[in-house]
Amino acid sequence: MIRKSFFVTIYILLLFVTGASAQQAAEFSVPFDFPLYLSGNFAELRSNHFHAGLDFKTQGVEGKPIMVVADGYIARAKVQAGGYGRALYVMHDNGYMTVYGHLQRFPAAVAQAVRERQYADECFAVDIEFAPGELPVKRGDVLAYAGNSGYSFGPHLHFEVRSADGEELYNPLKFYAADLADNRPPVAQAVAFYPIEGRGAVCGAAASQVRKVQGGVLADTLTVWGRVGFGLKGLDYMSGTTNKYGIYEIELLVDDSLRFAARMDNFSYSENRLINAWADYERLQAGDGWFLRSYLLPNNPLRMLNADAAAGIVDFCEERLYKVEYRLRDYHGNSSVCSFVVAGKLCDIAPVCHSGGNMLRWYLNNEVRLHGCLLFVPRGALFDDFYMRLQVDESTPSPLYNLAAAPVPLWRAARLALDIPAALLPFGDKCYLERIAGQKRSSVGGKVAGGVVTANLYMLGSYAVAVDTVAPRVSAVKEKQWARNGRAIFAVADKHTGIASFRGTIDGRFVLFEYSSKNGRITCDFKREKVSRGKHALRLVVTDNVGNETVVEKNIIY
Repeated sequence: MIRKSFFVTIYILLLFVTGASAQQAAEFSVPFDFPLYLSGNFAELRSNHFHAGLDFKTQGVEGKPIMVVADGYIARAKVQAGGYGRALYVMHDNGYMTVYGHLQRFPAAVAQAVRERQYADECFAVDIEFAPGELPVKRGDVLAYAGNSGYSFGPHLHFEVRSADGEELYNPLKFYAADLADNRPPVAQAVAFYPIEGRGAVCGAAASQVRKVQGGVLADTLTVWGRVGFGLKGLDYMSGTTNKYGIYEIELLVDDSLRFAARMDNFSYSENRLINAWADYERLQAGDGWFLRSYLLPNNPLRMLNADAAAGIVDFCEERLYKVEYRLRDYHGNSSVCSFVVAGKLCDIAPVCHSGGNMLRWYLNNEVRLHGCLLFVPRGALFDDFYMRLQVDESTPSPLYNLAAAPVPLWRAARLALDIPAALLPFGDKCYLERIAGQKRSSVGGKVAGGVVTANLYMLGSYAVAVDTVAPRVSAVKEKQWARNGRAIFAVADKHTGIASFRGTIDGRFVLFEYSSKNGRITCDFKREKVSRGKHALRLVVTDNVGNETVVEKNIIY
């Protein structure tokens, strides 16, 4: 694959960033009136996505006021059980949008609008858009209050800078680098060696190899021949914290020639799953951490990555020593080097031999049918060609379809349709598709029609039809303290398909219950919901994703 010539591009970008830094820094003020520290940085590696912004520490507490960073207006407010929890989206006069996640509470006008929508929809989760002149804000005003809502496990502010349409995400450090102390460089931890199947070898074999980095070097010299790629595992650090961060810039040089570069400046939401093309997904799933390839798979157009005409893969065709060097840099310019040599050594390379299966091409639509199974993998879903030897294990009541021996991630969704076994047909809409990985089972959902369950997949692995007839578990938490604390609390969980919805009433009237997916708690604040003192009839209905319901009815005294 030939990628754009990035040697000149990177140089131009460096000049642009340097020249524009003073102007950019002036576009946004800081969101807090205390020293800034980060618990997470931009484009850090997360499950199936890049971290979209900066996580600002809030001194370990909730309720810190967040200040407006530039003039504009509140464009959107969102509430959800997971994700960003309570979040605000602000459109600025300078053309950017900023996002504030995991909030403790909204400003009064937003809180009122959210509450009205929640009652109108009779639903905790809402997403509201505001007109440009409806909720104007000024730089330095208090916007909201930092918290720990949603999928957050400690008080902090998740902060993003986006394009006006919300699709492009920019590294906020270009506005806030001067406000954050950092004199600690990134550190390389390990290097992976990837012989290209049928075209390369490492230590005379087709298997990949990993070597730890100690003091910026490798302990031994590996032999290589033919086409080989590299990968890096590493972390960054910042002054004044013990947190670990993603590395801003990675460069790979062989014999002083730049072969690959990664730079975390911006990406779009549509590129998020390309993280699984950059990372060594198989090692990640095995628990070995994030090894990032320093070469490009055929279908990896992630813009943060650039490579030479050989896609970063090196052709070792001479029996000699080759110098390999990784250069790592953070946004503040702190840098480190990991250097080593590999020895070119002529050896036989085993040819690729495939038989009895299906070669799925990443650039084609692919359809595979076998024994009650139909798999459709659309063009562009795979990151590389994949040889599939579909196998069916019929030793269990519901056949297990093995689409891949090791998990294969997808950029775009594939569609899997499995016939419902005769023994499960009476359960109808309670059927769903289940992914099985060792002892772990997880629902991927699906729709039932004509004796078939069909679901979208973002991973090729092992799947079977399953049945969920078990309603969610709902139990009161410290019920004797409800009257004194003015709050009803329920613990909820669902073993199979997950919680889909919930609805609560008191004396037959809808009241707002709030749900936190991170701790499985549904709560109702009696005072906030204007529940009068006295005896009341409380009713809570919790539904899972195939329609099983649990109804809890209690007579309470508040």
